[in-house]
Parts: sequence; structure tokens; C-alpha cells
Amino acid sequence: MNSKLFLGFVSVFAIANAAYSQNSEVQFGKTQIGIAYSSFGTNDMFYFEQLDGANSYQSDHFFTLGLHYLHRLNPKLSIETGIEYSHHRIIVEPNVPPNADDRPFAANFSLISIPITLQLNLSPFFFMNGGLILDMNTSFASDIDAQTGMGGMLGLGLGYGLPFGISTFVNPYFKVHSLLPFFSDHHPLRLLETGIRLGFMYRLP
Repeated sequence: MNSKLFLGFVSVFAIANAAYSQNSEVQFGKTQIGIAYSSFGTNDMFYFEQLDGANSYQSDHFFTLGLHYLHRLNPKLSIETGIEYSHHRIIVEPNVPPNADDRPFAANFSLISIPITLQLNLSPFFFMNGGLILDMNTSFASDIDAQTGMGGMLGLGLGYGLPFGISTFVNPYFKVHSLLPFFSDHHPLRLLETGIRLGFMYRLP
């Protein structure tokens, strides 16, 4: 009796997994391209260690626009890459001697990023994604340290297939930029970004 129950469970699991695989392929396709917009979060600057006399930084505003390419390796795992442009605005609070101008001011900088991430499909609608980010500063006259280097990201998402080969997704995430800076600095200032990515993908034939 136990062996029959076990075989029945295995059969149901196999059928459900096959149905999930087929549904994923139909809804989202094997290869997709799309666009995404990110914001609705914070962009904080931080040091790995406490520095005496350093300025303070407050999150103000950011946005990211991106073109993305996603390839499904199997029903559970996909790889994603693309190119993104982001613009960040940070409020700098100077740490200066008495009688000096200590008024906060805004600092702006922009990044071009290439993400290389894996997407784990937890169900036909939910996924987890994470991986590496290659960042290149496009602002060279900013009061914020250049973020050119290698960073990382991790997120959770919800995707839904629409008619005509289109799908949409919502992807809350956090990113740490310049974990491995390309330019040597004893105490580099790093960007910690949390936000929500919204996008549309199109299934290629």
C-alpha cells in the first residue's frame, strides 16, 4: 500500500511538473527581450568602516531605464543580461570646521550598468533573481566617489503572461554598487540601492 501511495505521489508530481514546464514555456517563452524602469526606493551612500570627519549622505532620488534579454535555460532557471542607465541624486551634508559653510547640497551622478543575473522560477508567476552588476560612471565631476566596478543584486519578483507574447513583471530588489571598485581607494564610498523594477517582456519566436 505504501509503495502504491509513493508511486502515485511521484506520478502526480511528474505530471504537475510537466504542466508547469509547458505553462511556463507558453506564457513566457524560451527567449525574451524587454524594457524596465526602476525607482520607488532609496539610494544610500556608505563606507565599510566608520571614518572620522567624513561627510554625511542622505538618499534623495534615482531612476533606472534598461533594455533586458532573458533566456530560459530550463523550466526553473533563466539567465538575464542587458544594459541600464541610471541617474542618482544624493544630498551631501558637509563635515567642516566651525564658521565654514555647512549647508547641505545636492550631488548628481549617472551610471551605465550591465547586469548578469540568474532567475530562479519558483512557480509560473513568482521568481527570485540575483547576480553581478558591472557599473561604469558617466559623471566625472561629482562630489560622490566613482562607482565604476563590480557590484551585486538580489530580488524577488512576480511575472504574468499577457496576450500576443507579452509579459509584465514587478521586481523589488536591492543592489550594492562598487563592491569591487576598479579604481584604487583606501576608503571607497559605495552606493546601496533599494527599489522596485517594473517592466514588459516580449517573447521571441
